[in-house]
Parts: sequence; structure tokens; C-alpha cells
Amino acid sequence: MNHLALLRTAAVIALVAAFLIASLAPKATVAAQSGRQPPKKKVEKKTEEEKSKDEKNKDEKNKQPTRPEDQEPAPPVPRNLKDEQAIKLSTQVVNVDVTVIDKKSGRIYPSLAQKNFTVYEDGVKQEITNFRSGEGPMTAVLLLDNSYSNNYIRGSYYDPTFAQEIFQSAAIFAQRFVKKDDNIAVVTFSLKPKVIQDFTNDSQRLYSAILAAYRDTLNFSESNVYDALAFTLLGGKAIQLFDEGSGENEYNGLDEVEGHTAVILITRGIDTFSKLTFDRALKIASGAGVPIFPVSVGNLYFKKYEHRLPAELRSTIYMAQVQLKAFAERTGGSYFEMTFEGQIPAIMQSIESILRTQYSLGYEPTNTRREGKERKIVVEVDINGDGQPDNKLLDLRHRQRYSEPNDKPDPKKK
Repeated sequence: MNHLALLRTAAVIALVAAFLIASLAPKATVAAQSGRQPPKKKVEKKTEEEKSKDEKNKDEKNKQPTRPEDQEPAPPVPRNLKDEQAIKLSTQVVNVDVTVIDKKSGRIYPSLAQKNFTVYEDGVKQEITNFRSGEGPMTAVLLLDNSYSNNYIRGSYYDPTFAQEIFQSAAIFAQRFVKKDDNIAVVTFSLKPKVIQDFTNDSQRLYSAILAAYRDTLNFSESNVYDALAFTLLGGKAIQLFDEGSGENEYNGLDEVEGHTAVILITRGIDTFSKLTFDRALKIASGAGVPIFPVSVGNLYFKKYEHRLPAELRSTIYMAQVQLKAFAERTGGSYFEMTFEGQIPAIMQSIESILRTQYSLGYEPTNTRREGKERKIVVEVDINGDGQPDNKLLDLRHRQRYSEPNDKPDPKKK
């Protein structure tokens, strides 16, 4: 009996266990199939007062300015919009860049102040309103002769490494010379000027642009030096190296730029087909107030082949050198001759030294006459501060004259 009771108890326990297992099996299966679930948020009903408060907070949030990091990125600037630093233009101030050199030692004076300088216009003392040392920002154009005449003299004496040396040296100079606040442009010319790189302070862009200009073969045998100089100083229309199909674009000239400016001109100097005459180009250069630093690379040909050149060509080369010297002297720049191969880097280094030690003076003329007449500029420098000018001991290089504005120009004169 006891044995039957035990069997009955065991059977009841087994049935109860089976029932429990059957009831738990579906839940376990669902949990295994659904994976790990995030906890559900407890939903609470809000009162009317809380809803009104939420709406007010939402409106305040919408009124707050959007943070820069929350805004969508601005679209890229189109290629035709300049990303270079702005250049300040001047219409009233007369700029005079001055280099102060000791006659005996050739040493450049680098640390003079405004009080050391006095400027006279037609004998009348002027008040210096602007003064910058050579360490200040520089705006310059590197003007490179890229005509086929760089490699040939009357169809012979071909030297393929000559132009390469010029452009390579110019590229290294531009890359090393440019500083943060500078604006340097690169222009080449043969028949017409061609803008290789607009004003920028990006040294790598300048370097790459000059090397690209060396590989530019869409040029002519003409070398229009006068026209190219006038374009650089006065502005005008020119094509761009990588956008020749779009036609000519308008550019401003350096004569409108206030501050420290310069043109570095590397050329043989022999003008072949310019619309402007030498006298007209010299007058433009004299009035622009921009120092010109010509580098005569034609002197290398002259020294190398002088005995083989006809008399007419020797005279032409000599005259070109005289004209380049005149551009330098009348504008306050310096003239250099490339006589030996490999000399360009040293010349460019000398130009860099002069430009970084020049003083830029500005004044507003007391003479208000506007008849287009020429005015003479004289600069006196007192080195030791004794109140007496030391010009007899110095080699002063600066623009010597300029033409005043003309309100009634003669239409017959170009």
C-alpha cells in the first residue's frame, strides 16, 4: 500500500513538472530569437502646464544662433574668384622706394627710421605720411621674357639649358623670397603678356607656376619688352597660362598699389615689336613709382659670341643694355648683368637683399596743380642724426621724377 502511495505521489510530481516546462518553453524561445533588447522608456502623461513649458523652451532654442559646427559646410569658391590677399590702392599718395648704400663699402643701411629721411618735390619739402621698412609687406611682379629668342641668336647658337637656368633660378627665388603678407605675381611675355600666377603668398604655387611657364611652348620669337612693362605697371588685358581659351582678362597695374612694390625683369632687353616706343615706356616707368630691377641675360650671349656677331647686332645688344639701365636708374631700382652661366642665383639673392632693406616713403604733394607736368623728387638721408644730410657719402637709389595728373589731356598725344 505504501508502495502504491509512493508511485501515485511520483506520478503527480512528474505531471506538475511537465506542465511547468511546457508553459515556460515559448517565452525562452522568443527571448533567444530576439536578441538583446534596449529597455523601454517609461511613458508618463504630461500636464497642460508642462506641455506649455516645453513649447516655450522649443521656441527659445530656435531663436538661438546656430553654431559653426552645426552649419552645413560652405560651397567651394569658384576658380574665377581670387583667394589672394587684398591689395590696397592709392590715388593721392606719391610712393618713393629708397635704397641707402654706403659709397665706399657698398654696405646697405638696414635700420633707419622715418626721422632719417627728408623728401623734396621741385625743391619744396614734403611731409612723409607713410613709412615702411623693407621688412614690411612686398607687392612684386616677376616679369620673365619667354620668347624663343632666349634660345637663339639669329637662328644659331642654340643653348637649350639657358632658358631652363633662368626659370629654375626664378622659381627658387620666388619660393624662398615670399613671406606671409607678401603678394607676388608671375608674368611672362613674348608677343603679348601672359599671367602665369596672379598675386599670391603661396610659395609652392609660385614655384610650380614658374616651372610650368618654362614648359609653355605657345610663344613667339618677338620680345615686346616695352609693352610688357607698361602692362605690369598700368594694368590691362592679358591671357592666363591655363585658361587661354577663355580670352583676355583685365588686371590692375602696380602703379595703383600703395606701399612697397617692385618689378623684377629678366630679359635680353632687345625689344622687337612693341607698340610703345622706348621713350614712352620710360616715361610710364618713371611715373609709376615702382622700382624696376632688370637682369640682362643678353650679356652672356654678347660675351660668348661677340667676335662672331655682326656689328649691327652688337650695337643692338649694347643699346638694349643702356635702355635697361635707364629703367633701373629712373625708377630707383638696380641693374644686373648675367655674364657667366650659373650667375642667376647670385643675382637673385642680391635683389632679395636690396628689396628687404628698401624704405618705402609716401607723401601727399603740397602742389595741387594737375596739368600733366613732370615733377622732380630729391631724397636726403641723415645717417648719424646730426641734422645734416649725408648724401655725398651715400649711393641713394629712388625714383627721380614723376608726372602729375592731367585733368585736360591732349587727345592727340598717346
